[in-house]
This record gives sequence, C-alpha cells and structure tokens, in this order.
Amino acid sequence: MNLTAKLDKVERQVAGLDLRRIIESPLLDIVIGVGLFLLALDRLGAFLGFLSTLQVLAAGLATLPHILRRRMPLVVVGLTALGALGLVYLGGGNIFGLTAPVYASGLLSAYTIFRQVRRRISWLLCGVAIVLSIGLVFWRPFPFAMPYGFTWGEGINHVGVSAAPFILTAAAALAAAAFLADVRRSRTEVRQAQANNLEALREQAAMGERARIAREMHDVVAHSISLIAVRAEAAPYTLKDLPDPVRTEFAEIASAARETLGEMRRLLGVLRADSGAETVLAPQPGLERVRELIEGHGGEVDLDIVGEERPLPQAVDVSAYRIIQEALANARTHASGSRLSIELAYQPNLLSIRVADDGPGPTQGASGGHGLISMRERALALGGWFSAERGPNGGFLIRAGLPTE
Repeated sequence: MNLTAKLDKVERQVAGLDLRRIIESPLLDIVIGVGLFLLALDRLGAFLGFLSTLQVLAAGLATLPHILRRRMPLVVVGLTALGALGLVYLGGGNIFGLTAPVYASGLLSAYTIFRQVRRRISWLLCGVAIVLSIGLVFWRPFPFAMPYGFTWGEGINHVGVSAAPFILTAAAALAAAAFLADVRRSRTEVRQAQANNLEALREQAAMGERARIAREMHDVVAHSISLIAVRAEAAPYTLKDLPDPVRTEFAEIASAARETLGEMRRLLGVLRADSGAETVLAPQPGLERVRELIEGHGGEVDLDIVGEERPLPQAVDVSAYRIIQEALANARTHASGSRLSIELAYQPNLLSIRVADDGPGPTQGASGGHGLISMRERALALGGWFSAERGPNGGFLIRAGLPTE
C-alpha cells in the first residue's frame, strides 16, 4: 500500500468520526474527571512537597465529581466548590495557591452552570462574576493570604507580581466559558428546531397522503358502492316478473351497500379529522348491534352469550363487533351456506369470542387474507390474543380474547 492510499484511508477514518457523539459521551467526562484529579495531585505534590490525606481527598472532591457532570450537574458543582474551598483552607487560605487543574475544574463547573440555566441568566451570572473579579483588583474584601510573589497592589510597581493579571485572566476565562455554553445551547436549539421541522414535514406528508386516500375513496370507491345500491334498488322496477326471492336478494344487496357506504363515510371522517375542519363522526357500532349483524348475514347463526352482559370499553366493544363482522364475511365467502355458532363469554377481565362454522375448513396451501390480519391486529392492539384454525370437528374456528381492563 503506497503513501497516498494510506493517507486516503486515514482521511476516511477521520471523516467517519462523529465529534458530537464523542463530546457528549459519558466516557469523556470520566477521562476529564480522572485526568484533572491526577494532574492536581501531581501539581500539588510538586508545589507543597508532601500531600496529606485531607489534601488528597479535597483534590479528589474538587475534580472527580465531573464524572457525573451530565447526570447531576448541580450536585457536581457544589462538590467541586467544596473541594476547592477545602484546598484553600488546607493551603493556609491561599486562594492563588491552587493548581491549574483545580482552576480548570472551576471553569468546567462554571460552564456546567451556564449550560443549565437560561441564556439571559447565564450571561447575568457571568457578568456579576466578572465585575466581582475586576473589583478584587482594587480592594481586598476578605483577608486571604497572598502567595510568594503576588501582591494586591494597584499596578505592577510593587515588588513581585500583581494579582491583577491573574484575576483579569480568570474573568476572561469565565466569559469564554459562558460563550461556549451559549454556542452549545444555540446548536442544541438549532438541532431541536430541525427535528421539529422534520417531524412537522412528516406529519404534513402523512396528512396529505391521508387526504389523497380520502379523495380516492370518495371519488372512486364510494361512487361505485353508491352506484351498486342505486342499481340494486332499481332492479325490481326495471326487470319485470322477478321472483320474490330475487327481489329480496336485490333488497339485501342495496341495504348492504347503503350500510357499507355509511361505514365508508365515517372512515372518510377519520381520515380527514386532521385537516382542521370540524367533522361530525357517527358513533362506531358495538356489540349492541351484533344481533342486527347476524340477521343481515342471511344464513343460520347461533348466538350464545356466556356470563352477564355488561358495558365494555369503547375500543373493546368496537373491536369485538368488527371481529364478528369479519368472521361472518369470511364465512359467506369461503363457507357459503354453512351453519355458524358465535359465543361471547364475559369473563371478569376478558371478553372471549368464538366463531365456528361447519364448512369445508381451510384449504391446503391457502394463505390468510386481509380479514384475518385485520382481526389479529385488532386483538393484539388491545393486548389480547387471536387464533384462526381448523375446528376440532371440521370447519373453521376463530377465537379471540380481548382484555376489558
């Protein structure tokens, strides 16, 4: 592999790095916390020559809590401040005698605070801290001991190094921390706005698709069903000398078409419910209409109700009706003329449905249609169960259990 190929490979690896994930990784906080602690021990040992147990504990308290900075930010800030104050006390009250890792821990704590509060409060806290820091250059509000080489003078004409550059540097560092926190906050807001816009676009696309489906159903399917109903109603008048059974059959076709048209209009109302227009939806059918459903089936159906009938949750009531409706439709399609038995068992926490016919049963290699899929989805959506199989004595057996609580 030549040098150019190696460089291309390295460039691809670097391009594949997700810096944002690395920055937001908890592993980075662990590295920062442990690194600051080890550096603090090294610098304090070099400065003091010997570290006591209390100094080691204070150094750990001032740095190690940053491991949990993202989970408990305010607790971490309090612990690091307590550790820094402990180091100041153990160092004879020398606030300038802390090492760079401890100062870095303080800046990280300030950054954590700036990230937790709102933008205005963040800059207000930063401004107050900077004003107080600059004020320390001109007067000494509390008797901290000065390290060797530092003076509290008004300039640099005193012997040693003035504290003014140190405090001004700290003020600039605080401003930088507030600025970085503001940048991170802005990026987070931008990402959130982009995510909200994407979600809004998805919702608009879904609403547009639902509106398109509603238009297609209204313009094509509903029109065709309406035409079926009209022609079925008109057939006895346009065709002379029809036998009474044929007239009855045409009437049932027209009635079924009208009922289907009503169901479709309710479905269109659901599809258009998100358009912002007021939509009046008819109540969904429930088990109180199951006897009407059986009467409209046209064949022999036995209904057996076990237990005491009681009001059911609307979702359970509608799903039970739809499952029975689909089971009767399957029987008319695949086992025409067969005798059906329907059992509704009201158990304490469950409604059990059993629909069986004495027809030929499922054929070899036949696949479940959309009706069985719809029934299964309704049952599973309520946390229940569903099965469709050959009955013990032949025919087809559908069973479902719908939790009522």
